[in-house]
Amino acid sequence: MGKYITTFCLIVGGVVPLIVDISSSHLFNPDWDAHARVHEVWRLSTNFLIFGLGIYLLWVKKNEVLSALLSLCIHLGFIFSAATMSLYGGAATGEGIPEPFIIGIPLNVFMFSAMFLIQSTVLIFTLKQSVTVE
Repeated sequence: MGKYITTFCLIVGGVVPLIVDISSSHLFNPDWDAHARVHEVWRLSTNFLIFGLGIYLLWVKKNEVLSALLSLCIHLGFIFSAATMSLYGGAATGEGIPEPFIIGIPLNVFMFSAMFLIQSTVLIFTLKQSVTVE
């Protein structure tokens, strides 16, 4: 079950942003300057490459721990950026861009935080299980 959850977390972190962010709300947002677009493509491609490596390690090499750690890197990176927004003038949602909220939390913050907590839980259980087996 942990492999399927890790796969889901990797998809949410590495594939879903491609679908959501290659749009006028992010990459093609006319308010973004050219340099910001470079950073957006860098983030999207890096997260997708981490996703691909994580899936390969999980399903081909059977390395659940390293795959979970790679997933956590994606999600923790988002949490770090959200937690430090006040330091660089960031915002969880863009101006004029409708963002759904779940229990008063912007959807992106809610999803990436939930994926981080879920993936952390799976990693803890995987590590406990590997210690028990040895």
